Amino acid sequence: MDKIKLGFVPTRRSIFSAPDAIKYRGLTADRLREIGVEIVDIDDINDEGLLFDDSHIAPIVEKFRAEGVDGIMLCHANFGTEYVCARLARELGLPVLLWGPRDERPEPDGTRLRDSQCGLFATGKVLRRFQVPFTYMTNCRLTDPEFERGVWDFLAVCNVVKTFKHTRILQMATRPFDFWSTMCNEGELLEKFNIQLSPSP
Repeated sequence: MDKIKLGFVPTRRSIFSAPDAIKYRGLTADRLREIGVEIVDIDDINDEGLLFDDSHIAPIVEKFRAEGVDGIMLCHANFGTEYVCARLARELGLPVLLWGPRDERPEPDGTRLRDSQCGLFATGKVLRRFQVPFTYMTNCRLTDPEFERGVWDFLAVCNVVKTFKHTRILQMATRPFDFWSTMCNEGELLEKFNIQLSPSP
């Protein structure tokens, strides 16, 4: 697999614990680096290094495009801000991974540090409304085997998409008459996927 750059986008919502979201941002970034993932973070976008406001979108897009990011991970460090995540994902047009840590039980007074699972459902719903395809990785702990496996499976998807987007097909004449299964629509390939045919008579 080619080297893939992952845009790491932790997100939070104001009604849950910002300090805990910042803590999980750091823990998750450390774990990604530990398993060998090359990440581009958003630590320089604002003081928290978290996505939660529309004003963060343009600088993140600019940074990720300049760095050549191949996919993004929307890490719901607490509930997350679903509409901002969806706007960013649609603007970037890259593969999207949704993940958040497992939620702890509520505090004795009923307050919760996060509600990542519910936030992931909300973001997934908004992404579908924005017609942005995404991969959902089940809530798990950073040390669970599911985390590492899920991240590497997603990076494999990014690799396929990256390769697919840069495909050019050499077409040697047209198909033999009897092989109807090999016909293609050159216009649709170009319009839908920006894949060019290079015909050679």
